[in-house]
Amino acid sequence: MFFTFGFFGTHKTVFLKHLFFLLFLYSSTLFAQQEGSKLLSSNNFTSREGYLISKPFDAKYDSDGWLWILGESRDSNPYLFSDKEIVIQRFDGANFFTLKIPNTSDKEIKDGLFFKHEKGLYLKLFYKDSKAQLFHIDTQTLKFSPVNAYNTLKKEFIVSKEYQVGDTTRLLITSKNKLYSAAIDHLQLKFIDSIAIDQPVERPFLSNVVSTDQFSIVKLVVNEEFLLLDSQGKLIKILSEGDFISKDGKTIYPNEIQKFLKVNGQDFYYLEGYENVFKYQSGKFSEVPKTDEYNQLNRDLIFNADFTKAYTIKKVGDYSEFKLYDFNDLKPEVLATIDFKNFSKIAYRKLGQDLVVLDGEKLSVYIFNNTRFKTFLKGKSVRAVQQLPDSTYMVSTVNEGFYVIDVASDTAQKVDVSSNGKKISINQASDIFIEKDKIITGNQNNLYTLNSSFEIIKNQTLNIPAEEMIRIKDTIFTTGQGGVIYKYSNNENKYAKIPNTGNLQVKEFATDGKTLYATTSLGLFEYINGIVKIYSFENAAAENLLSIHYSDSYGVLVSTKLGELYRFNTTTKKLDFIYDDQFNAAIVGMVEDDNYNLWLNTHAGIVSFNLSTKKIVRYGLKEGLYELKGNQHSSYKDSQGNIFMGSSKGLSFFNLRNLSKNNSIDVQPKFSSISFFNSEEDRWEMHTSPQFLKTTEEIVLPSEYRRFSVHTSVFESLNPENVNYRFRLLSEEIESEWYATYPGKELLYANLAPGRYTLQIEALDTSNNKLGETLELTVISEQVFYKTWWFIILLLLAVIGILVYLFHQYQIKQRLFAKNEIALNEASVKNNMMLEIHHRIKNNLQIISGFLEMQMADSDDEFLKSVLENSQGRIESIAGIHDLLYNTENENNVVVKENVERIISYYKKLFLFDIEYDVDIDSSIMSIDQITPFSILFNELISNSNKHAFEKIENPIITIRFHKKENRYVFEYFDNGNFKIESTKANTMGMKIVSMMNKQLKGTLEIEKDNHFHLTMFFPING
Repeated sequence: MFFTFGFFGTHKTVFLKHLFFLLFLYSSTLFAQQEGSKLLSSNNFTSREGYLISKPFDAKYDSDGWLWILGESRDSNPYLFSDKEIVIQRFDGANFFTLKIPNTSDKEIKDGLFFKHEKGLYLKLFYKDSKAQLFHIDTQTLKFSPVNAYNTLKKEFIVSKEYQVGDTTRLLITSKNKLYSAAIDHLQLKFIDSIAIDQPVERPFLSNVVSTDQFSIVKLVVNEEFLLLDSQGKLIKILSEGDFISKDGKTIYPNEIQKFLKVNGQDFYYLEGYENVFKYQSGKFSEVPKTDEYNQLNRDLIFNADFTKAYTIKKVGDYSEFKLYDFNDLKPEVLATIDFKNFSKIAYRKLGQDLVVLDGEKLSVYIFNNTRFKTFLKGKSVRAVQQLPDSTYMVSTVNEGFYVIDVASDTAQKVDVSSNGKKISINQASDIFIEKDKIITGNQNNLYTLNSSFEIIKNQTLNIPAEEMIRIKDTIFTTGQGGVIYKYSNNENKYAKIPNTGNLQVKEFATDGKTLYATTSLGLFEYINGIVKIYSFENAAAENLLSIHYSDSYGVLVSTKLGELYRFNTTTKKLDFIYDDQFNAAIVGMVEDDNYNLWLNTHAGIVSFNLSTKKIVRYGLKEGLYELKGNQHSSYKDSQGNIFMGSSKGLSFFNLRNLSKNNSIDVQPKFSSISFFNSEEDRWEMHTSPQFLKTTEEIVLPSEYRRFSVHTSVFESLNPENVNYRFRLLSEEIESEWYATYPGKELLYANLAPGRYTLQIEALDTSNNKLGETLELTVISEQVFYKTWWFIILLLLAVIGILVYLFHQYQIKQRLFAKNEIALNEASVKNNMMLEIHHRIKNNLQIISGFLEMQMADSDDEFLKSVLENSQGRIESIAGIHDLLYNTENENNVVVKENVERIISYYKKLFLFDIEYDVDIDSSIMSIDQITPFSILFNELISNSNKHAFEKIENPIITIRFHKKENRYVFEYFDNGNFKIESTKANTMGMKIVSMMNKQLKGTLEIEKDNHFHLTMFFPING
């Protein structure tokens, strides 16, 4: 445990001055401990992370922080030397997105480059067998536009040089006898000025353009002339020998202007053949004496825009050495060095903060962080620190004795301790006390007192263990591995054992100035007024207790090897929990700063903790620590508020003001892609254009594809490994928990339930401190149409409408049913009546037929009998029809075939001739209005054949055909009898009846009058 002592009193001041004099006389070699001001971290990306380029051509950052990369795709056939696929990739620091190059009409691209424009980028593509083309890239919309004014430049104009003035691209164009100054403005090419060339050449050679914010200088090599152009690109004049003045006042004309640089707002130039710089003032370039230091290096430097940082690239064998410099007053200072393979491409957003190296199929991101940590005594295990005057401190180590370090000059000196003129080693000293004229320290065997010459004062050196030490006023308490605690009076040079401490193994001491506390193997030790007490606790086992510290703000603090921190309540004698290390790393030391922050030295770096705000900040290797695993007894705060924390590999020193500045990171997470389904285009779309990402606050997911994904990045000079993310998806019903993710990870949500959501994403540093503001995106997941409120209402209305319609139809049906019932009853009555009528007509006709038969039996007149017989046949035909109607289900229709067969059956009984009937009748049905005249007609024909046709005919045949054809009936009747034309009245009457029935049927008769009778009749189906 340490105290910071003020340097007071004349004797002490004299002693310390003598001490420093002796350090220079007797100390070992001076060790430089200067640390680079840039802490380098890196991260590599390959195809596994989405980097798809095998041979990069060029890379450039745009104004939004996207890195644009042009090159050959790794998917190209490596064995083909032509037809390579050229692609563009955009890199947000963690994710890659691929774009197609603009249409080049199948021209073979051999190279390409980007250069900046205030409204985007320009892309220049070089072809194997064609003139180069220029395209403008709108980096907000990702739209490529050919710069036709440049691409269609007449052949007599040759673009000799392109150079940048700020974000403006300037051109120097030559023809056979002129030099033109021009500028590209978006898609236009503007000629600004021109000058005649004295010696016309096909392709004048121009040296590199040296540009400032005031003017640009270019050399026309053929003419050995320098041309001066103003900031607008106008040609001012041709520089002459009188424009350059050496340090001795002579005019000169240089061969080359090699480098321009700006220092403290003034313009300087390096000219070939001169080591000093030339300053431009009053329209002249004048040599500045005594500025030749670093001149060769400065000529090789490539500067950033404000000339505060610069770099060089030098080939060393198969590798190139990149060196980053800080530049001030013409003096470059190396900040960092990186080696990479030759022919690699580089790009940076802010020189001195980041660097991207494109080496074949690997992209490496290097981040340069300003570190406020200094590491002294690298490789040495540090124990104790004590402040000396000014910026010096005395440090003890575990195995290599004592050192004095100077935090201002970043040096360390070894201190040699001697006894009787011989060097001895005092190791593992846990504390150092500086008195007026001596130094008190100790180890596991002895308590030493040294004089100003670092010689051991034997009569003040005690053989007591002093591996652990602490001072309370004039008394020093010591202990060692033996377990006994001693108290030593510095004034009396006497010591004594404290009773009841023989079985204690002390880990560390602490005091409030009155009471002695210690963490021990048995619990917490307390000693006051000669009384020893040991406390054990339920919440912290004795074997886990580790470090102990007292502060005015927090009281007695106790840590454990499990990363727990407690406050010892001196009233209740219990441990109150206040902190738990997230990695459960042992806490080996504690100090408090002036802002009530506790600084914890742990086995997993240094942690800052504020009990009131609960703010926790962790510092590790990425923040500049040389070693994570801290040492016990080595945590110390000096009188100026500087903090020291030792480890097994050195001593970390930092100033709290500088550290807090360095730890503040001002970044804002942003979306680098938003993907979802476009219903109008019927496809999944990934949106990466900054214009879309900046303006989109809400997306709508269609019901048939409720899925979306996003990528995020901080777009700053930060190693992706130093940034973590957490996210959650909030809805009106659910308050979601935060979930952790990492850079480069796509966040994907699928099968979202219908509703309105808010996606929240936060960026965190390595100590889980929030970076920037919370990133939000509103997501509306649409309901399937048949589950939407309007569809449900529409469906309910439709169901109600259908029910109303069905009820209405039911009512109509019921009314119709009632009417039908009445009608059916009436029809049934009518049907029965009709059947009864048919039956009575048939009976009456049969009665009449019977009367005729009786008349024939009583008459002897043959002619009368014949007439009566014909009339009886006609009556039987009509009666047969009514009989068929009476015996059928349909009282209005008669099957033709049944009617014909009934008439034939009647005549077979009436005439005893063996006549063959050839009948071919289809299934036609006729109404009573047609069947009655047809039956009478048929009756006359068959009666005529039976009576007159078959005399002397051996095989009489009557043929009957009846068919339905299209819209009419066809009836054929013929026999094989002897056809005779009778002139009798009866016969005449029969033919008249046939003709009369034909007219009633609206038919047509055809009678063939040959040896046989053949009648054909056509009549319509519906009469």
